[in-house]
Amino acid sequence: MFAFLRLVLLLLIILTLIYGGVSLYSRERRRAKLKQHWAVKGLTGDRQSFIQRGLKQYDHSLRRRLILLVYILPLSAIALVIYVVNFS
Repeated sequence: MFAFLRLVLLLLIILTLIYGGVSLYSRERRRAKLKQHWAVKGLTGDRQSFIQRGLKQYDHSLRRRLILLVYILPLSAIALVIYVVNFS
């Protein structure tokens, strides 16, 4: 049982690092797209405010929530394998 808990703790640490990396990468991609949109459209006004509004919308988007699948999919797969091995 102790080995299983150690495995789960290690897995959660690794998944947290992956989640952080994917989340930061996705946010920076969104920021770059907003900057590009600003430049292509030739918008006027406060560019930083435009980017902050776009990132605020991104924080509430479906794409941001889908990154949580980094946790859900591997843990669900492990739970499924444990169930199949023990109860089939």
